[in-house]
Amino acid sequence: MGFAEAATFDARGQLALIGFSPQAFTVEQFPGQVNAPLIMIIDDDDEGATLKAGRTANVRIMVKNDSGEVVFFVEQATPVNEVKNSGMLPGRLALVAQVPVTASKAGRYTYHATVTVVGDDSPELTAQASLRVVDQALLDARRAAAQQNREGQVG
Repeated sequence: MGFAEAATFDARGQLALIGFSPQAFTVEQFPGQVNAPLIMIIDDDDEGATLKAGRTANVRIMVKNDSGEVVFFVEQATPVNEVKNSGMLPGRLALVAQVPVTASKAGRYTYHATVTVVGDDSPELTAQASLRVVDQALLDARRAAAQQNREGQVG
């Protein structure tokens, strides 16, 4: 599970990402809107018993800030579709979730995801990933301090 700057599916049904795994997401000021696509890949077992076309995957996403406060929660269902050109390989479910979070301060925001496939006795799949959020003023201050440090070492 991770983040990207943008995500789409190509004509083959394959996931295409731009800017995967950014080091941080920058907002102009706080509070600021963070909307980095959350990417989740779920592979079926070798027998392909769980991810069958026509089933439904229930997806629950919760986001917490550094203080442990829940700043976003959603639960929704998504259909399991057949994988194009998969041959005899087990199924794979690629989920892209737009998760609009209002970041009130700089820090790490932890995204917790739980996926359950309906109609199967398989366990819940859980994952988490963190996204660092900073504002432009913090980056500008760090650049200025680094520049002053370099100038102090030269002279």
